[in-house]
Amino acid sequence: MNPDLVQQEQTAMPPAPALPTIPRAGHDKLSGIRSIWTLYTLTLRQQRHGKRWIALAFLLLLPPLLAILTRWTDPNVPARVLEFKLVFMFIPQGLLPLVALLFASGMIQDEQEEQTITYLLIRPIAKWAIYLAKLLATLTAAVVVTVVVTFLTYAAIYIGNAHPADILMRCLTACSVHALAVVAYCCLFGLLGLLTRRVLIAGIIYIALVEGLLANLPFAIRLITVIYYTRLITYRLLSFTVPVGAGTQNLAADSWQLNVTHDPALQHYPHTWACLTILLIGSAVCSFLAALRCANREFYVKTPDKT
Repeated sequence: MNPDLVQQEQTAMPPAPALPTIPRAGHDKLSGIRSIWTLYTLTLRQQRHGKRWIALAFLLLLPPLLAILTRWTDPNVPARVLEFKLVFMFIPQGLLPLVALLFASGMIQDEQEEQTITYLLIRPIAKWAIYLAKLLATLTAAVVVTVVVTFLTYAAIYIGNAHPADILMRCLTACSVHALAVVAYCCLFGLLGLLTRRVLIAGIIYIALVEGLLANLPFAIRLITVIYYTRLITYRLLSFTVPVGAGTQNLAADSWQLNVTHDPALQHYPHTWACLTILLIGSAVCSFLAALRCANREFYVKTPDKT
């Protein structure tokens, strides 16, 4: 056989098709985890910037400034009374819901308005995972802010005053309860942001009517509020009795409408573990419903022929 003829036949033959590459399950899982982590860190950076930080900075500085101003204008004000008014009244009822609303309201809506949700949807991440990753980053930022403002307020109240032996434990307890409350609020407002486009208006109405009005009424309707359960946890963990004249006064019982006269041990109120369980289950339910809503929702995606 002619060698030149054999070489020509081999050259004319088409190359063998390449075998398809089978993706490895471990590689896909690792890629998904990296994508979720990237989304988590990106959301954290987004939460540290933007116009909302102007309002957040004002809210963060307000309790410490009020403490300094009160001590400057009235040096004889009892530190324990000032602590109760600012840490256990103003912060949980006026500050924490607003902080949670500002953080959670824009998790998805900001992505839609800025058209950056397009880049999230083209990633190999499920919609429900996108929401949960952004929610986790939002919870992280909100909890850090809550702890910082609580510590700053305690410092403004007690620096230069007589330091009670239990001040550190009271501060840590307040930080823990406040963090629990802001987590519950963020999960609730995150769900609300997927149900209505006017989440800020709806959230402010909820804060004013539900957490502001219903929580302070001595009726069973306050069982639907977040602040009611955090108040019960706080009351059982800390003492709010201060000397008044020849006697004493329980600041929390009077302000929070707790019937300690006929029920000193609060036996007819939800126990501490029950309050904690209700808040955690409520937060989980809101997160699940929001993730389900996000998974089944069609989002507006920017295309070259649309503006």
